Amino acid sequence: MTTSLASSYFYGIGEFCHSSLLRSFDQRTTNALFGSDRGPSPGSDVNLYGSYPYYINIEDDDGNTHSVHLENSNALEYSTFLLDGSPAVTIRAVGGILDFHLFFGPTPDDVTVQYTEFIGRPYLPPYWALGFQLSRWGYNSLDEYQVIHDRMIASQIPWDVQHFDIDYMDGRRDFTYDQLNFYNISTVVDQLHSENIKLILIKDPGIAIDFDTYPTVQRGKDKDVFIKYSDPSYVPDDQPALTDDYVVGNVWPINNTLFPDFFNPVTAQWWSEELQLFHETVEFDAIWIDMNEPSNFYTNLGQFFSEIGRFSLQCPNNTLDFPPYGTLATFSDANPNPGLSDKTICMSSIQTDGTNQYLHYDVHNLYGYSEAVATYNALSQDVFPNERPFILTRSSFPGSAPYTSHWLGDNTATFADLRASLIGIVEFSLFGISMIGADVCGFRGESNEELCSRWMQAGAFYSFFRNHNMIGTTDQDPARPDWPILNQVSKDIVTLRYKYLPFMYSAIHRAHMFGNPAIRSLFAVFPSDLDARGIQDQFMWSDKLLVAPVVYEQATSRDVYFPDSLWYDLQSGTLEAQGPITSTVDAPIEKIPLYVRGGSILPFQFPSVNTVESRQNPFGLTVALDSNSYAQGELYWDDGHSQHTMDESYLGTFSYDGGELSLSIQYNPDIASDLVLTTINIYGYPANPSGITVNGEAANSTSWNYSDTTGVLSFFPSLTLGEEFLITFS
Repeated sequence: MTTSLASSYFYGIGEFCHSSLLRSFDQRTTNALFGSDRGPSPGSDVNLYGSYPYYINIEDDDGNTHSVHLENSNALEYSTFLLDGSPAVTIRAVGGILDFHLFFGPTPDDVTVQYTEFIGRPYLPPYWALGFQLSRWGYNSLDEYQVIHDRMIASQIPWDVQHFDIDYMDGRRDFTYDQLNFYNISTVVDQLHSENIKLILIKDPGIAIDFDTYPTVQRGKDKDVFIKYSDPSYVPDDQPALTDDYVVGNVWPINNTLFPDFFNPVTAQWWSEELQLFHETVEFDAIWIDMNEPSNFYTNLGQFFSEIGRFSLQCPNNTLDFPPYGTLATFSDANPNPGLSDKTICMSSIQTDGTNQYLHYDVHNLYGYSEAVATYNALSQDVFPNERPFILTRSSFPGSAPYTSHWLGDNTATFADLRASLIGIVEFSLFGISMIGADVCGFRGESNEELCSRWMQAGAFYSFFRNHNMIGTTDQDPARPDWPILNQVSKDIVTLRYKYLPFMYSAIHRAHMFGNPAIRSLFAVFPSDLDARGIQDQFMWSDKLLVAPVVYEQATSRDVYFPDSLWYDLQSGTLEAQGPITSTVDAPIEKIPLYVRGGSILPFQFPSVNTVESRQNPFGLTVALDSNSYAQGELYWDDGHSQHTMDESYLGTFSYDGGELSLSIQYNPDIASDLVLTTINIYGYPANPSGITVNGEAANSTSWNYSDTTGVLSFFPSLTLGEEFLITFS
């Protein structure tokens, strides 16, 4: 199908490591949508882990916008090109249904609201998940890990979450741990919990075949939970013993692997029971699901695994595994074998929801989604009943947002990958995912102190903020002792993030309730600004905070585009610009340019070393006045971990108008009865006030100060956020 477009302002289609947020039409560009175990490579545009057949088209200079979603889980292909000199797109599908949904906005923000109403609003994560998260593949033992743990604690860099990758497993088998190198894992978990640090464990879908010593796989076989070949003739002659007609592959375990069919309710129940059993041994707090495209090593390549005496999975030669036109997913240079089953399981295998059967050919792109749903239900209903689960997935599909977070995959430690991550977080925000981030400092390759410092600054304003790298590379945790610049930069920027977590949490709550994205492109906030439509190295939090990371090596300044508003430096409060204008701003290694938009109120909380301690501290407000001396903002609050209900939630709306700052409360004021407001910083205040009254009573003149240099008025009241108030400045 080919359609002309209203303009060349075209965004979306994923998952790819796009070289530009704004798509190009001058040269035909083709993207395949087919979940694959391929890492991002800036500019390559090869299909990555998920499939998002969804695009946004801004139609005119006024910003009128529509978007188009194709509800199709088969292999797809989108080509952008010029048709008779005008932008056009061709969509190719190898099967399935043609179920198009159009959303008419009229603004970019409106189409996202309408799209997420259809696919499902993004879930509300637990508060601790917004904290800094540390990980690596290559903690070879808990003794090695303890060294990093101890220096992180000593550094006082705020920190909430520790991840363990496949190192912790026994033979890389799910629901086990290494009895030698991770023998005291329960003691370490107790230590982390005593320090208010959560533990996230990785799980891969490939289940090792060892029916004698691995009860998980035997219980799965007893319940018949694994994906099968669709025809007995496809079962290979060297099928391992006791594997019946299951599809047998190879992933991380030394043994061959089977693949759970997460469409099947019986599989979901088995998965939940395995998680419950393992939690009784290791008290993890959340689950990270990886390799779930699903990934399989060396499909169709004849690789011999000497440890098990068997060749890699060879799929049958048919038009499902080798279709006559399999989209760019089959003939890309990144694909060593020209079939859809490259790096995954056979398209001719079969799955079931208990009633209907589906060829994997038709539902491949739903595998990660189905695992996320099963994991979410297992955690929220069985492992942590009444608690808000946190799940991190690699592969996803429209509709994943109510269940999971996502990271952008196995990137590389380069400034190009840092730049690409800013495009990725904005695109996934358009796709409806609230919790999104990249592996900070880079996953593959060796990072360096400058790159890691700049990436920590950018990552502090991802919604999902995790430092992670791979086995065989050197440590890049922010407390690494021989990188003193990184140590200080990290402490400063992570502390600043923790200060503004109440603002971020409130923005993510709004996305959960109403669909307005937490992270936004500049064009989503300023749809009629033509210059904003091409900006891809800056982004917004809500419509209030402008983030402009330094993303080039050895740069100590950068050009920042300021749209039509007043813009104040977030930390100093000085007026930086009145847009629309592009300005060169200083950005030495210790600084990331951050600007609060005039007309905004950002709630904050005095930070501590983790969110449990931070949540006990007093609150403040950053009030940035617009040219009409007006500003507004909101604070959402709850206990941070229970299932979200309106009765147990608080929403306070702050408004500043013509010298009066007021708080009005929706939902339950009792939730905020212990929250104390002690600081109000007003940016752009014209002069030292002659007086301030709080609910009609005069404040002591020693309770505020004013800076003629910065134009910042700081007032220090003592007010509970559980009661409405009116403050008058005269």
